[in-house]
Amino acid sequence: MELVKKVRFGVIGCGNVANNYYLPYIAEVAELVVTCDKVLERAKRSAELWGAKRYCSDPEEVFSADDVDAVVITTSHKSHAELAIRAAEAGKHFIVQKPAAINMNDLERLVSAVKKSGVKAIFEPSSPFFSPMVKKAKELIDNSEIGEPCLFISYVGHSGPKWSDWFFKKEEGGGVIYDLAVYGIAESVYLFGKPKSVSAMGSIVLEKRLILTPEEHTRTIAPEYYKEKRPMYYQGMEPTLPVEVTAYDNSIVTLCYENGLISVIYGNYVTFVRLEMPSLQIYGRKGSIVVPVRWTGELKVVRDGKEEVIKTDRPRPYYEASVDHLIECIEKDMEPLPYIEWGKQITEIMIKAHEAVAKAITL
Repeated sequence: MELVKKVRFGVIGCGNVANNYYLPYIAEVAELVVTCDKVLERAKRSAELWGAKRYCSDPEEVFSADDVDAVVITTSHKSHAELAIRAAEAGKHFIVQKPAAINMNDLERLVSAVKKSGVKAIFEPSSPFFSPMVKKAKELIDNSEIGEPCLFISYVGHSGPKWSDWFFKKEEGGGVIYDLAVYGIAESVYLFGKPKSVSAMGSIVLEKRLILTPEEHTRTIAPEYYKEKRPMYYQGMEPTLPVEVTAYDNSIVTLCYENGLISVIYGNYVTFVRLEMPSLQIYGRKGSIVVPVRWTGELKVVRDGKEEVIKTDRPRPYYEASVDHLIECIEKDMEPLPYIEWGKQITEIMIKAHEAVAKAITL
């Protein structure tokens, strides 16, 4: 997509997500003005790596900057809401990584701030709106190709982040519901709308984990890592810093709908050996849809005992789609497709899922 290079970005939070995903793409399609991180050395290294004009450690410098139009927030979960509220109050369009908030009070304040300010806001993950496979699945469902949907199953799992301790800290908004189950929640709401009820189970499988030291994490923000092998999840690097785990690393979220449909959403940091479990499964009264892997551009449909493989375009990385879409919305004064009420719904479901785990009664 050819975009005019005039929207000026600031990025707050210069860790793995920023440097692997948003920063390289923003540097390619827009103007990267400033990088910001509470660890100033990370902001400096990120600015040098991706060509930002300047760097800082205080988000207020980004919000008050006249040469910044839009902000991407990729900090720890707990800080998302306040930073997004400040962005809206400062008149900055923004993309906020999931979760947009970790309690209902902050979520309501954030939605109110966005509506009051009129800024364009995207709550990640935007992926259901831009994935050709998910859009095709919705088309098939809406056209009654598999009949009334009865069961939706989503799976996302890996062995856990290696770069920051807050992923494993309950008080920091860590855990797999906010980090991984969110993808299935977002897809369920996109496909079927808002559920009537939310339930969840969560557990801590590993009470202690090892991560990279903060110094090691900072050291990887350098050309020899990002322009050659890109750390991604830091394969081959040996984590040595022990962390006490207080947030769930294993979860199941269940959404129930008025028509009897149930969505079962798995999210975990305990997939140490991966099996061939499909990313998405949708079962209807007349047929079924399976998405084997979210990024392959292929889904399978079974109807009348016959299997059909449907090819679609491979989905673009959602962070690229989000950046492009925000730029387009700013330039054309459009409302984002991942509309604010949708973002509110998926965030509210995650918050309720955490409450459900805390209040769970088992018999």
